[in-house]
Amino acid sequence: MADVRNRGFALATAVLTAGVVVVGAQAFVLAPLLPDIAAGLTATAAEAGRALSAYGIGIVASALLLGPRLDRVPRRTVLLAGMGALAVAAAGSAFAGHWAGLALAQLTGGFGVGVVLPATYALAAELAPPGAGARAAGRVLTGWSIALVAGVPLATVLGDAIGWRAAFAALAGCCALQAALYALLPATGTATAPGAGGGALGTALRAPGVRGLLAGVLAYMSAFYGVFAFVGVEVREVHGGGATTAGLVALCYGAGFGLAAAADRLLDRWGAARLVAPALAVLALVYVALALSTGAWGVFLAVALLWGLVNHVGLTLLVSRLAAVAPGQRGPVLALNTAATYGGAAVAGALAGPLYEAAGFGALAVAAALLLALAVPVAGLRRSS
Repeated sequence: MADVRNRGFALATAVLTAGVVVVGAQAFVLAPLLPDIAAGLTATAAEAGRALSAYGIGIVASALLLGPRLDRVPRRTVLLAGMGALAVAAAGSAFAGHWAGLALAQLTGGFGVGVVLPATYALAAELAPPGAGARAAGRVLTGWSIALVAGVPLATVLGDAIGWRAAFAALAGCCALQAALYALLPATGTATAPGAGGGALGTALRAPGVRGLLAGVLAYMSAFYGVFAFVGVEVREVHGGGATTAGLVALCYGAGFGLAAAADRLLDRWGAARLVAPALAVLALVYVALALSTGAWGVFLAVALLWGLVNHVGLTLLVSRLAAVAPGQRGPVLALNTAATYGGAAVAGALAGPLYEAAGFGALAVAAALLLALAVPVAGLRRSS
């Protein structure tokens, strides 16, 4: 019986991981294709870039508006609906004739992602064998690494070869295929009764430890998005070369993120609750190392690999703890996690650029380290255990 359950868990996590790959490709593909999209729509880069903002707004709005209801609908139904919205968004992006149409399509995609991610993390936790919560979260989170290392380069190759519209059309096909894969998932029931008030975001926020862990997510994501946005610019300026130079950093980061999945079993064995604070502290030190090693290319690539390793561990711990601290509020809590994730991206988008222009990459990385250091005592409070 245990073997059957383990095989079912392995299949489910593979399907859920594939869904994260598709979401990651959607999230990452717009930025590298932005100049081509602007030219194709006879728009400025700033106008085309509004689609990025629309995507993030859609995610946060969806997570906050629909999050309270996620535990009242079967997970598989939520995933199918969210991936359907993402397919419509990708197709709409492929056929957009104006930047406003592209932004509307991306807003629709954001609404889909805002429910797909929390439902994915919640279902992974619910299907995991006892004591394997961190392993389940870690497996699913490797989808982000696959999207970064494989999915996005493939989309950009398609964009160069046959145009950005074809890249979005291919993404729409991937979304349709992923929806078919979701149909293979078990038909789980709902976590709360339709009329229950247990899904309210306010109730979820009051669950022990949730606010501290969300503060950790906000700090983690603000630091990541702020530094990742400018690391490519910095290495190209310091070491020369084109997009390939920046791509090597992303490749090392993504490889480290994926390799760290091998340690997920240890996180369950050692206890995820006690590891949150040390992981964030180590990550702060990694950002300091990034600031100090910019001029040494080989060392910097090694630190980028370490960055991916530690980031995987930190994110796995945060997500698995959020999934565990309030099982009856899992959907709303993980919706808040998604809102905090893209809230962090918004914070980084607003503050990282001015800081980079005023003080340079070293100051930006040190600021990320300080932000994480401030989050350590809050996110690591043992009441979240």
